[in-house]
Amino acid sequence: MSEIAKLNAGLLKAAGFRKRRFGFNRSASDGIVHVVHFWMAPFEPPAWTEVPGLRERRYGNFRLDFGVWVSDMARSGEPKSTWINEYNCQLRRTIGHLLPGSVNDVWWKLRVEKAAAKAEAALTEYGLPWLDRYPSRTAILAEFERHGSLAIGMSPAGALDIADLYQALGRDEDARRTLAQYVSHPVLRSHAAYLSDYLAARGYEDMVERIHTRE
Repeated sequence: MSEIAKLNAGLLKAAGFRKRRFGFNRSASDGIVHVVHFWMAPFEPPAWTEVPGLRERRYGNFRLDFGVWVSDMARSGEPKSTWINEYNCQLRRTIGHLLPGSVNDVWWKLRVEKAAAKAEAALTEYGLPWLDRYPSRTAILAEFERHGSLAIGMSPAGALDIADLYQALGRDEDARRTLAQYVSHPVLRSHAAYLSDYLAARGYEDMVERIHTRE
């Protein structure tokens, strides 16, 4: 894994990234960080059983993960250091999400010829262009308004992060509109208490009574 990451480090350095082990960070504008991570599948425990088509053995394979971290989206807490990991990001994609025609996650074998070249081609053609779509806070907001949270790699509750970003920009009407649309749809019962607290903490107590749940 280290050799594949090393062979692609020059490409990523030229694109403005810094390297730490298998991860890369690039600072964009507005407190945004772009993340690339070369992720190697862990060794499965002895009792682990492979189920073809459902649960497959991945040890010896790797994939590429991508993320966009936004400092104004702090709903889930702050990173433990100035280095941003892919799991810290609010927008996340694996290479399998980005390759055309892919319906499943995509992994490559570590010990095959041209593994690094496959990663480089995927980075150049799909991974970096995806990150380049999100150079600023306004670009992220525009993509959300155009496509919705799931389509841009956010969680099902991504609208809450978008509302926080609108608030950070002083666009309270847009924040309210985003939240009103979110609470107009039923939420899981387990999410309702969190959502109530979130709305109250941000000054939208009047929306709490609009929350309705589903199992």
